[in-house]
Amino acid sequence: MVNTHRVARLQELMAADGVELALYATSANLQYFLDDSSYFWQRTMYTGGLPLFDDPSFSPHMMNLPDCVLMVPVDGEPVLLLTWDRLRDMTHLDIRKEVFFFAEFPDVLERHAKGRTVGYGQACGAYLGAQLRTINPDVAPVEIEHYGESLRVVKDADEIARLRRVASFTDDAMAKIVDILRPGITSHEVETAMIEFTRDKGLLDLPFMHTARFVATGTPESERIDGHGEDVPLRAGSSIAFDFGYVIDGYCSDYGRSFYSGPAPKEISDAYKALQEAQLRMFDRMKPGEPMDFGFSTALKVMEDAGLDKYLMKYGDFGLMGHQIGIDVHEHPWVHGDQERLLEPGMVMCIEPKLWWPGKVFMRVEDMVLITETGAEALTVFDRELFELPA
Repeated sequence: MVNTHRVARLQELMAADGVELALYATSANLQYFLDDSSYFWQRTMYTGGLPLFDDPSFSPHMMNLPDCVLMVPVDGEPVLLLTWDRLRDMTHLDIRKEVFFFAEFPDVLERHAKGRTVGYGQACGAYLGAQLRTINPDVAPVEIEHYGESLRVVKDADEIARLRRVASFTDDAMAKIVDILRPGITSHEVETAMIEFTRDKGLLDLPFMHTARFVATGTPESERIDGHGEDVPLRAGSSIAFDFGYVIDGYCSDYGRSFYSGPAPKEISDAYKALQEAQLRMFDRMKPGEPMDFGFSTALKVMEDAGLDKYLMKYGDFGLMGHQIGIDVHEHPWVHGDQERLLEPGMVMCIEPKLWWPGKVFMRVEDMVLITETGAEALTVFDRELFELPA
């Protein structure tokens, strides 16, 4: 059923801004307010506004057409507007529904929105915004994706339990995949095995495509950050860097580990130890009330002490080191040098330092971390000391 506590908090935000009606199509925010993950909606890894894009609100799903819209008045009960097709997924939801054919949607929307200040979320935003401007040419619609995003920053106990579960599942997947990382296997075969593991366990969705990146030390291909092609077999003397995640009960994981096929040169094994040390130092800095600008400067100090600072990846001027995670794999606020937000208990984020040493190695570490009342708790706990694999 609809989460009345979350809807009440949404209505408080609406009232403060003079928004009379809120509209959210199928998206992370819809799942959050309905508190239901049993129906399909189109995920993209860009939903949380990757800072790699000039427009931080960019998301491919904003162009979709809505077949389901949660309508929340500022002072009344929410209503689910949905097509007969979508009703088959949502009959079980305990909320007042209005069902229609998609061709009727403009008329249904006009009946509710006429003469009112209406806010709408990013999902199907291009369509909803155009319809609202047609209905009320003198009343500008308001983009309100940030309402849901701001409420989702701090997770409640149920959300944290779900994130623990998907984090544990991800650790188990890493343990299974490590067993097949032997010379001769290709990155494509590794990624396929990771997908098969997903399907074998009955999961129906991924937050993004898994990657296993091979870089053979000292080869011409090791001068490229993307390493070897996906059909090139793993050879001894190669680093293997993972980036993968899963979706369970509507909540995502995002995770990274690095390994080396066979004995690693000392400079490379030392670099991996430094990268893990940087990760743990960042965890030490993560306490309630501390600003979220700690990441890059903390990791850089460790790398400077190891003589590896020029290889720590920075991503532009802001020193990106991580992001929030939850229903979306990338959620605000992001962890970077310009971030002024303070850490709060209940935040769950991914911390992900990366090291790119051309000609030598590419390595990444990424963990899901919960902010507690006293500090940070890693939710992903796969063996940090395991680096060299049998060749």
